[in-house]
Amino acid sequence: MKIRTLGKTGLNISELGLGSAFMAGQGQDGADRCVDYAVDHGVNYFDTAANYGDGRDETMLGAALKGKRDKVILATKVGFINRERYSLDAHRSADQLMEQFEGSLKRLQTDYVDIIQIHEADYMKWWDDISDDGDAGIWGALIEDDKEYDFPDAPAIKFLADAKRSGKARFIGLTAKNARVLARILKAVDVDSVMTAHQFNPVFRNAVEFLFPTAQDLDVGVVIGAPLMKGWLAVPQNAWQENPPEWMDDTFKASYLKFLDIHADTGLPMAELCIRWMLSEQRQQSVVVGFSNIEEVEFNISAASRGVLPDELNAAIAEIGIVHPLIYQARTKL
Repeated sequence: MKIRTLGKTGLNISELGLGSAFMAGQGQDGADRCVDYAVDHGVNYFDTAANYGDGRDETMLGAALKGKRDKVILATKVGFINRERYSLDAHRSADQLMEQFEGSLKRLQTDYVDIIQIHEADYMKWWDDISDDGDAGIWGALIEDDKEYDFPDAPAIKFLADAKRSGKARFIGLTAKNARVLARILKAVDVDSVMTAHQFNPVFRNAVEFLFPTAQDLDVGVVIGAPLMKGWLAVPQNAWQENPPEWMDDTFKASYLKFLDIHADTGLPMAELCIRWMLSEQRQQSVVVGFSNIEEVEFNISAASRGVLPDELNAAIAEIGIVHPLIYQARTKL
């Protein structure tokens, strides 16, 4: 497993990381087995969140990492947890965010994490006082382009600074599903790393267009989440050639079908093709994949170990990418 340095943090992290969002279904024994295998094979970056399973994933990951804490880089996130106790307004309270974070530390069975992150920082609730009227769904509304926000003085940024100052987090970061908005925030605040989901893979290149240049200029580390798009970049959806889902527009379909053609020509498993192509991008430091069983962990580590794709194949995939909204997640704007 190759190692890369996460921006200005100086942390040496594995170029393939594991995310806990899909691990709970296999039970604690299964999670333990997966984590043991990953650590034994050089994976040292683990990402989780208080929101995953309403804290259950943190609890399971903490148990799986018991006795291995000094061997791994551990990242978690605050926000979007326990709607019975925390409303949208909790995102505007540094004290309540610290309370949530301290709950994460207990569940993870550790005194500190290497990186504490704001979860889905492209939502308005982090940066503006808004009413919890439910009009925009339980997660609220997204940041608006034509509106100014006081990013540096937001309670979320105070919380991050307090967490770092206290030693409960070594470094601080942001996550988001909109690479362009994430770059906008990154230009206004001082953080150590960012994680973006669904924004860099053989089809989507939003991170290339918007985020990578800004992060590189600021020496901020970049981690890629959800690289396989929850499965449809892991297993070819051949039926989409004739019967695409309602959300798939012509631009999206054209790119995806081109990738299906490339995949068919190579004979490689689609997930391996994705992982190995993404590893060629040096402006990101770790590709974090989910895992629901030991076979997935073994496969993904094996794929990463084969290194980047041959130049001609790498270039062919590079040609088909698009900068496009996440329509399948009901996001119609870049």
